Amino acid sequence: MSTLPPGTEVSIRSDTLRRLNFPPPREAVLLVAVHEAALRAPGNLHTQLIGLLQGDLVWAGALSEHLLTVVSEGGGDPRQLLGDAVGVGPRLWDLVWPTELVVEWGPLGTIYRGERPWIVIGAVTGGDLLAVPLNEASNPKWFTPTLTQDEVQMPGSSKDSQLELSHVWSLPRSLEALGWVVPEARDRVLAALRSYF
Repeated sequence: MSTLPPGTEVSIRSDTLRRLNFPPPREAVLLVAVHEAALRAPGNLHTQLIGLLQGDLVWAGALSEHLLTVVSEGGGDPRQLLGDAVGVGPRLWDLVWPTELVVEWGPLGTIYRGERPWIVIGAVTGGDLLAVPLNEASNPKWFTPTLTQDEVQMPGSSKDSQLELSHVWSLPRSLEALGWVVPEARDRVLAALRSYF
């Protein structure tokens, strides 16, 4: 299970950092912002990170704890900063295709793997996108709200899907929108996002 409590300051190991396609800004302070329930998930070292510059949220990424080094034990829970960034921004509900999260694969643990569509759920300071990957709706959980095939408009969409809310990443705002979540589904999904974050 995840062992680092929210608020812990960490750094990403250099061998991992150089393989990330969407790394944090070099000067960013990285804090654990994992959901409390993850601290009770056996056999899973997955955690959520946020990056701050002068107190502003500028980056998010989800990694395994074994890819991190603890800088200092923190106080408080920075997760609210992530929650405040959800549901905002001009690109909210866009569907984007960022390609892989890493340059090359190896023992990178729980970095979300595979080229797949992501749904924009918010924005960080500076305008980059806050997004989560879509997965097949084969194993829905309380933290993976589902969308029917009719609720996601994109070329070739033919399956129900779920939003993997424990894998939040910030992605470049330059990514082109390839689809969207239909308006009829947005209030329901936003309520699920608010509940989780």
